[in-house]
Amino acid sequence: MHNSNDTIDVMPLRIHALHALAYCERLFYLEEVENLRVADERVYAGRRLHVEIERGEDEGEWLTLTLESERWGLVGKVDCVRRRDGMLIPYEHKRGRSARAQHGGAEAWPSDRLQVVAYAALLEEHTGRTVTEGRVRYHADNTMVRVPMDAQAHADLQHAIARARALQSSVERPPVADNERLCVRCSLAPVCLPEEARLAQQSDYKTIRLFPADDDRQVLHVLTPGAKVGRKGDQLEVTAKEAEPQRYPVQEVGQVVLHGFAQITTQALACVPSVKWVCIG
Repeated sequence: MHNSNDTIDVMPLRIHALHALAYCERLFYLEEVENLRVADERVYAGRRLHVEIERGEDEGEWLTLTLESERWGLVGKVDCVRRRDGMLIPYEHKRGRSARAQHGGAEAWPSDRLQVVAYAALLEEHTGRTVTEGRVRYHADNTMVRVPMDAQAHADLQHAIARARALQSSVERPPVADNERLCVRCSLAPVCLPEEARLAQQSDYKTIRLFPADDDRQVLHVLTPGAKVGRKGDQLEVTAKEAEPQRYPVQEVGQVVLHGFAQITTQALACVPSVKWVCIG
């Protein structure tokens, strides 16, 4: 268990960063130390899921909280907190499918488990009430997984925080993940270049294709802060204050890269599936 007399005098870790840490330490380092973030279509789909859930929930049942703890050195926004049988339970909602346990049942992926454990720990601290479990809802297979808040959960959380702090103090990127399947679904693969790293270490390594073949369509970079990318008929329209709208035929655009605080509408997202949002620095 964490010592309640200890305090953290550094910037709090985002709980979502712990999710990245459990998924891949190199991903955590790129995002949290080098400040490189890329949001692809999966990230935007996840954001849309959360918006849809919030709109569809009964206000009496739904409570979204932003929690911060000096004790744990964490900050994050829990998807949902509900009262069940007199107990407070934090919920996480995920687009994908649950993991399969050895006995054949459903279980939470390690990164999802760590995330909901962190929310449960902060909820327990802020309310002063014992939180016995968190829950992860996987929408792809309509499965609810319960994550117990036991001594092992607290120990895993403490270990993850210590590892995150160690990586933040390091000047070297961690190696690429051993499991190359993680790279296929990672939005930062174009920055991380895991296949190139593996090939450099092992000359006979047989690479898998993480990116599509050469695309002759143009890449549209939106650099103006506050600019908005929308759709007008069969064209993408970029609008910004004190500037004439600029239009580009949809069929000629292969990617849209948004830098800084530019925005894109859901209509534009639907017609250009390979959309990346890049925030550097």
